[in-house]
Amino acid sequence: MRVPKSIILCALAVSGLLLVLFTTCLAQESHLVATEANPRFADTQRNEGARFKLPPNALQMARIIGVESDFQKLSALAAAKGAGASSLSLEELSLRQQITEAVIAASLDVDSVAGEIDYEREQTVELRSLWRYKRDRAIGSTNLAVLAAGTGLGIVSGLLQFSKTTSGAGNAVGFAAGGVSTLFSLHSFRQVHGGKRVEWILPNMLAAFLGEPEEQHSHYPDDIWTYLNSVPPGADSQASRKEQMLAGWVAAGRIGPPDSPQRKRRIALLTSTNAADKDLNIELMNERAAMLADVGDQVLLMKHDLADLLRGLRP
Repeated sequence: MRVPKSIILCALAVSGLLLVLFTTCLAQESHLVATEANPRFADTQRNEGARFKLPPNALQMARIIGVESDFQKLSALAAAKGAGASSLSLEELSLRQQITEAVIAASLDVDSVAGEIDYEREQTVELRSLWRYKRDRAIGSTNLAVLAAGTGLGIVSGLLQFSKTTSGAGNAVGFAAGGVSTLFSLHSFRQVHGGKRVEWILPNMLAAFLGEPEEQHSHYPDDIWTYLNSVPPGADSQASRKEQMLAGWVAAGRIGPPDSPQRKRRIALLTSTNAADKDLNIELMNERAAMLADVGDQVLLMKHDLADLLRGLRP
């Protein structure tokens, strides 16, 4: 009996379909077993296209140093390759190098600015300590002179009082003792401000923050200045980092409010580069050192965001 050709073709088609289904089931079972044996395999597939997503602070840093588009290209290339490819293309290597170089350059800018701030703080602290030492020594010498003059003249005045013929002179000596003590006390009061000043030029890293002209070695690179004038991601207020610091200085009484008549004069003293300025005093040096510390701490926080940016390159 001859089997029709159509029945043979139908049987072959059914056999082929069963073979395909059997092979597919085996592949799915193998994939399931591999996934259960290594759960990270499934996570890698799901996150392959999203592995270059950055946290908000790192994304802001990428925008500041000009590598946001490089990250977008790198993410697109990684998503296009798929999960199976592990090697990096030349374009991916080039993008990674550009991002790394930008991060290193920004990190060096941070180190440079932090070094300038530390140097000014050291100069400020040294100057303050020198003034304090000279003041304390001068006040101690004056107080000793007051004690010696007052005691000596008091004794002479007392001895002269024993005789009627010298009592008038004794009164005069006693009066002179009081006058000498008063003069020495006034001199001691003037010495509280530090006495004679040393001649050296101070750096001026607060000038840019307080609206004063910048001096040599007091310039902030563009990336750091942009960072300081940007709003931190997720912040409750829309005030920039710089504005938040200024508000804190006003609240602490280090500078006056914007409409204060004394604000301009105080800012001029806080940013003065002439250590011999007679209007400078120890209290101003204390405030200046504290403000420089605030700026330095804020600049160094940029390192944390740069580190997060580099971590975003990890596969």
